[in-house]
Amino acid sequence: MLKHTQKANRGDSINRKIRKVFAHGETRLQEYLFFESPIHGTCLALDGEIQCCSSDEALYHEALVHPAMLLASDPKTILIVGGGEGATAREILRHPGVEKVVMVDLDQEFFDLCKEYMPSWGEVALNDPRVEIHHQDINVFLKEHEAKFDVVIGDLIEVHDHDSPEANMYGVEFYSRLKDNLNPGAIIATQAGPLVANDLENHLSVRHKIQESFEHVYSYGMNIPSLYHLWGYVLISDDDLDIKAEKMLERFTKTAKERDVIPPACGILALSAAFSLPSVIHRQFKIWED
Repeated sequence: MLKHTQKANRGDSINRKIRKVFAHGETRLQEYLFFESPIHGTCLALDGEIQCCSSDEALYHEALVHPAMLLASDPKTILIVGGGEGATAREILRHPGVEKVVMVDLDQEFFDLCKEYMPSWGEVALNDPRVEIHHQDINVFLKEHEAKFDVVIGDLIEVHDHDSPEANMYGVEFYSRLKDNLNPGAIIATQAGPLVANDLENHLSVRHKIQESFEHVYSYGMNIPSLYHLWGYVLISDDDLDIKAEKMLERFTKTAKERDVIPPACGILALSAAFSLPSVIHRQFKIWED
């Protein structure tokens, strides 16, 4: 049986059995592999690294989207950076007050492949009249458009080489430019790589670069089985979001009831618990003390 092998960290690798290859090739920007795993269903790998699998993509995307959306007081205009599979837009549209979702994903060929091989993930959302799709560089989009957003979601690939073009999406210049397109009180959320206590280099790099442009950066994590890690995300704002793990359940529950939004995979309890990270990780952020 075919296998997909991926480096997990500096010393370990992950081997995944491949039952069937749906598509493999390259767009002008990246290598892609769509395949069927015996345990994780349809999986997507970009440049050799698993991005998401049908078995638990809802966990990943709900954790990415809903904390920012639930903390935003009245999110109406939303920007997605990346998100070609459509699942991020799907989760955003669970919130009834949303009026417009702008998705900017550079790779149109990859976007079309996702519609072919993962149609159920975002088919309904991507055909919703509130969703506007642009296939261009996000930096160009921000220069050319004066739109203001209440929430921004970064559904981006993980970056290992911080000198690569992809790393610009986590860089100081990008976040500084993004500030001009935000409404007062806006909240940003982005994936930020695995939270491994003795291997936090990538996550800390994301945090530190963002902190050069925004005053408040908060990390949280969700266990994503197909990614074999506690996966890290960050919330970003110039406003103090008063993130305290012991308060998140009450805050999320209140807003979820008001909007009639219950993330079906994570649920409110797990989303709240995502902000209660191990102390050994907190200490490296230098934000909370035991």
